[in-house]
Amino acid sequence: MPTVPHVDDRNGVIVMTAVFTLLIILAVAFRFYARHLTRAGYGADDWLAAAALFFTLALNGIFLGATIEGAITGHSPVRDGWPVTTPLQIVAQKYKYAFQITEKVVFGLVKLSLLFLWKRLFGSSKPFRIVCRVMIPITVAWTLAFLFTTIFQCGTRWTMNWAPIGIFLTQCIESLNVLTVFSVTDILSDLIIIAMPVPVIWRLHQPTRKKIALTSIFLVGFFTIGAGIARTYMYLVTSYDKEDNPDFIADFTLCILWSEIEANVAMLVCCMPTLAPVIGKFGGRILSSIHTTGSGKGFRLSSGHKRSKATDDGLELPALSNSRRKQSSRLSSDTQLLWQEGHGTVTAAGYANAHGQPSNTPGIMARTDISTTYEVKGSESV
Repeated sequence: MPTVPHVDDRNGVIVMTAVFTLLIILAVAFRFYARHLTRAGYGADDWLAAAALFFTLALNGIFLGATIEGAITGHSPVRDGWPVTTPLQIVAQKYKYAFQITEKVVFGLVKLSLLFLWKRLFGSSKPFRIVCRVMIPITVAWTLAFLFTTIFQCGTRWTMNWAPIGIFLTQCIESLNVLTVFSVTDILSDLIIIAMPVPVIWRLHQPTRKKIALTSIFLVGFFTIGAGIARTYMYLVTSYDKEDNPDFIADFTLCILWSEIEANVAMLVCCMPTLAPVIGKFGGRILSSIHTTGSGKGFRLSSGHKRSKATDDGLELPALSNSRRKQSSRLSSDTQLLWQEGHGTVTAAGYANAHGQPSNTPGIMARTDISTTYEVKGSESV
């Protein structure tokens, strides 16, 4: 196996942690704001995301503390191909123990938040509900199994968790094998969870371009899988090839760094599918002054009528029930009617908001009956 490169930029690691911390706080805050905008109500997926945020912030704190003390980006003196025990190595072992316990909770909560979100968005599909009901208890069991295995890896002899490497490896459980299994199953479960909505999306009666756009939102989660693969690779190389990689603290830095990246990216990924209302609100302000796009090219009308449940939950997805498929004439705030000069008659009347009175809401408001020769083109039911 090759010798892995070392990470020595302590200031860069601190800046990275600070940026991640800001981003995940904003992501969860906007998630709850999106629920407020749509009045969809808060669900189990939201509260699980909030709990995951709490533990991810704790994880970032552990990572930042280890970096400030020099345990991350530091180095172990090596003698005869084996790291020499130093006070800094003991400190690194303590941070490693705390980090590995906390990361198990973070990964478990993020996975559960995604599963409950999928169940909320695609719950009208019975086969999909069954898959969710199977994956949720499996994820809970996976999380608890590795959490307690990590906590009691040295039994109740707590000081053994930060003993010199030689003693730790001989007196505690086979931590190398446990972490290998954890890393591999973490990647596999992420792959299953992220890919779950894709078949449902492609069974919808929607244009291919819209299916691709929706699928791309979920496949952003592959960034998390990529970070997990990098973490697993670094772990395998540094743990099973000590002859070429004897610097314990430098190896510890690489493994913890990729776990830190994976945890924070996972937090962002689990919030992204819920942020459409927030993006639409701020994007709508920019576009609200545009009433037409030119003669013959069409324009957009907005309405405050009720939306589908999937839209309330933050995604612009078509309803899956037959009754909603039949509502082809209903206007909603997430429906675009593109009208082009041609043949036929289109009529519409009313205010853009649900109360029938003018308001300061951005968008086009109309009270005038429209009756002219236009052809409806590309109209879809949501």
